[in-house]
Amino acid sequence: MIRFFLHSCFLIDKLILIDPHDGASIGLPKPETKAPLVLITHDHYDHNAYEIIPHETVKLKEYGEFTFRNYTIKGFRAYHDKEKGRRRGETAIYKIITPNGNSIVHLGDIGHVPENIEEIKNSDVLLLPVGGVITVNAKEATDIVNILRPRIVIPMHYWVKGHYMPLNPLEEFLGIIKDSRKIVELDEKEFDENTLQENTVIIFKV
Repeated sequence: MIRFFLHSCFLIDKLILIDPHDGASIGLPKPETKAPLVLITHDHYDHNAYEIIPHETVKLKEYGEFTFRNYTIKGFRAYHDKEKGRRRGETAIYKIITPNGNSIVHLGDIGHVPENIEEIKNSDVLLLPVGGVITVNAKEATDIVNILRPRIVIPMHYWVKGHYMPLNPLEEFLGIIKDSRKIVELDEKEFDENTLQENTVIIFKV
């Protein structure tokens, strides 16, 4: 089960929380949750608010492979810009393989087309920044989808009403991707990845 807390924050199976924000500093609701494991892709204020989350373990930019309970997690180095991190630093890509074999890839605040493509290709679910400005933009995000070919895409890191960060809205990405992917809007901010569909973009009603 994947739950979206807006921006780049997701909870996987009520066990693994990725990139928690504190809500108030970016104008969004605070993530009201807890998680034994918190994964942080990079140490920026809108991704690293683990102190407000009841947790047991925190991993920051954890590269390499490790296990957590029955989950296999792989961290890959990527960059927050197109200049090998010289402007905004590194950001981790996390690939989470669930006990039932599904793979969930979180691209962090990636600012370029990823280089370690084979390791993250053909995932079941891709969590993808689409808001541009400080990550890949809508067109670049679409290019990444076409290269990585995940079954399901869940967009993240875009502007919504109340958001303080000047990101581009989700509609820019949806306007491009709609010609190649079915778009499904969910009333709940939760999605069961076991009900997998092909070539789908899942969005959550805000």
